[in-house]
Amino acid sequence: MIIVPLGVASATPTVTRHLSSVALWREGSVYLFDCGENTQMRMLQGGLKRSQIDCIFISHFDTDHFSGLIGLLSTLQLQRRENTLKLIGPKGLQDFVEWNFDFADVELQYPIEYVELEEGFEEERVVDEDEFYVEARPLNHSRFCVGYRFQEKDRPGKVDAEKAKAQGISEDWQYKDLKAGKDVELEDGTVVKSMDIVGHPRPGDSFAYVTDTRYCPNAVKLGKNTNILFHEATFTDSLSEKAEETGHSTAKVAARVANEAKTKLLVITHFSARYTNEYVLLREARDDFFPTWIATELRPIFTDPAHEKGIIEPRAYLKEINQDKKNSGNSNKKSRSGKKKKRFRKRKKVRKGKSTDNYSKSRGSSRSGSRSNNGNSSSSNNDNNERQPKPITPRTPFDDFDRF
Repeated sequence: MIIVPLGVASATPTVTRHLSSVALWREGSVYLFDCGENTQMRMLQGGLKRSQIDCIFISHFDTDHFSGLIGLLSTLQLQRRENTLKLIGPKGLQDFVEWNFDFADVELQYPIEYVELEEGFEEERVVDEDEFYVEARPLNHSRFCVGYRFQEKDRPGKVDAEKAKAQGISEDWQYKDLKAGKDVELEDGTVVKSMDIVGHPRPGDSFAYVTDTRYCPNAVKLGKNTNILFHEATFTDSLSEKAEETGHSTAKVAARVANEAKTKLLVITHFSARYTNEYVLLREARDDFFPTWIATELRPIFTDPAHEKGIIEPRAYLKEINQDKKNSGNSNKKSRSGKKKKRFRKRKKVRKGKSTDNYSKSRGSSRSGSRSNNGNSSSSNNDNNERQPKPITPRTPFDDFDRF
C-alpha cells in the first residue's frame, strides 16, 4: 500500500500547494480520496496512471474537495475507458455528475457505480472486496462530511511446509484447504488440523482519511490502530477558535486523535494558506504525538518500504521561483550526478607593469584602511556585502519522510 499526497492546501491553492486529494496505490489499482482542482495533472506528475483508478471517494461538497472530478471523468472518457468506476460520496453526487455531462451534451461510454451516503448514517461499508474493505463514518464539519478507512483484511498465516509434509500432506488442494482454515482428512483416516500447520493470521495494512472536521469520536474510530492516519491540520492551536468556527482541526487536535486512535503514523495535511512554513504545524503536532509527518505533494509514503520503493516515482517537482537564489550561495551544492560542484574564485585582471605581489599588497592595505574608517566608507561596505554568501535555509531535523 502506497500513499501519494496530490494536494495539501485548504480552501485556496498556493504557488506550491494544490487542492485536496490523495491517492492510495495497491496491487496495481488506484483509490482516490477527494478530487480537488488539478488532481489529474498531479497524478501524471506523481507517476500514477489515471486508467488504474478503481474508486473515487468524495468527503463533502466544499468546492476544493471535488472541483477536479468532472475534468478527470472526461479524461477517462477520452481514454476510452471501459471498466466500471465506483464513485462514493454524500447524497447528490450522482445528480452533480450527470447534470454536468448533460449540460456538456456528453454521454459517458463507461459505467459508473454510485454509492451515496445520507446524513444521519452511523457507519457503512461502502466497498467490500475479497482482500479489503472501505468503511465510511460521518465527521463533524460545518456541512455534511464523511471520513473513510481503507482496511486490508487479515491474511492467512504461513504454512509450515516441512511439518505438513511430515504429517502426510502432499497435494496442492490440501495445502489450500489448510491455509483457508479447513482440516484435511488423509486416505488412512488421519485428520491434519489447520491450526497445527498454519501460523497466526497476519493483520492487513490500513489507512484512514479524515479531513475537514472538528474533533469527534468517529475520527478516532476511523483511525483506530491504523498504519497511516491522514488527518487535516488546517490551523495552529493559536487559532483554535477559528478552527472551531469553520469546522476544522488544529495540529494539536490531529495529534489528540492520533494518540487516542493509537495509530502508527500521523500524516498532517490541508494547510491554511496563511502558513508559508508548514513545519510550524508539524512541531505543534509532534509536541503531543511524535511519529508525525507532513504530507508533501508527490512524495510517496510506504507501508512496506523494502518491497514498495521504486514502484511509484514522481516525474515532476515543484520549485519556488526564488529557490535558485537561495541555493546560489550553497558551497556544498551537489550537481545532478551527485558530486559536489567546485567553486572557483574569479580572478581580477592585473594591469601590465604591476606584479601580483604589489597588487595583493595594495589590496590588503586598502582593506585595512577601510576597517580603520569604522564603517564610514559606503563603497567598502557594499564590497564586503557582495562577498558575503547568501543565506541558505537549513535542512530541518523533521525532514525524515522516507522512513517508516
